[in-house]
Amino acid sequence: MIVQTDLTDCNLKNAKFIRANLSLTNLTGCNLEGADFTEAVLSGAIFRGAIFSNTVLDNADLSGANLIGAIFEKVDLSKVDLSEAVLPKSIENLDHPLQDIVIAHGEWVKSNGREGARAELSEMDLTGIALDSANLSAADLSYAILRDAKLSKTELLMADLSYADLRSANLKRADLRGAKLNRANLTDADLVGAVFSEVNVSSRAGGGEWRASLEHAKLVRASLNGVDLRNADLEGADLRDANLSGSLLIDCDFRGADMRGTKFNNTDKRGARGLPIEDD
Repeated sequence: MIVQTDLTDCNLKNAKFIRANLSLTNLTGCNLEGADFTEAVLSGAIFRGAIFSNTVLDNADLSGANLIGAIFEKVDLSKVDLSEAVLPKSIENLDHPLQDIVIAHGEWVKSNGREGARAELSEMDLTGIALDSANLSAADLSYAILRDAKLSKTELLMADLSYADLRSANLKRADLRGAKLNRANLTDADLVGAVFSEVNVSSRAGGGEWRASLEHAKLVRASLNGVDLRNADLEGADLRDANLSGSLLIDCDFRGADMRGTKFNNTDKRGARGLPIEDD
């Protein structure tokens, strides 16, 4: 029995929890690949950002579980009790058409909040959405599903994309200065030429420099060629087999990041922390 336990970020790959009681347990960010939860009680458990890949959930009880931001790959949910589970919201449930929300947000940005309205798209399922070149600066896209989304040249300056599912998304040359991408999943994403450097905040808004944060983000096999990551925070990020060739990594924080197979050809690494000693 592991009732109401905090297992945040645990690697539970291939673990056996057959008929275990994990109700109310916090499994945020856990790797559940190949884990077996047959007949397990997971009612009220928190799975934000958890990875379900080839996970066995036969006759498992996930009633009332929080599955916002969870990633499911090759998982059979046909025998799972999902009653009252917290799931991503459908785009059909928006109060206004998405295009109108984006337009109103652009007005909100340009008028410094005096007109329009901020885009509040947290926890929305926006799979495959096309928002190329849109202005979504400071938008709330936390926990959103943006898998295969088309976001090339999109302005996402200081946007909240924490826990967002951006697998295979196209973010070529996107403006992500000062964006929050903590625990976002960017596996296989195309980020060629994107900008993640810090942004200077006006004194009216509190002043100072706002750095991009990708703490514990998953960037497995991501294309990061020519990316500007100056002063970005990638502490604990998963960069396995990512391609950072030709990127600006000045003053980046890579401490605790998984960089197995990462390509660093022709990068500017001055002041970067946590990089492998031999990376060329």
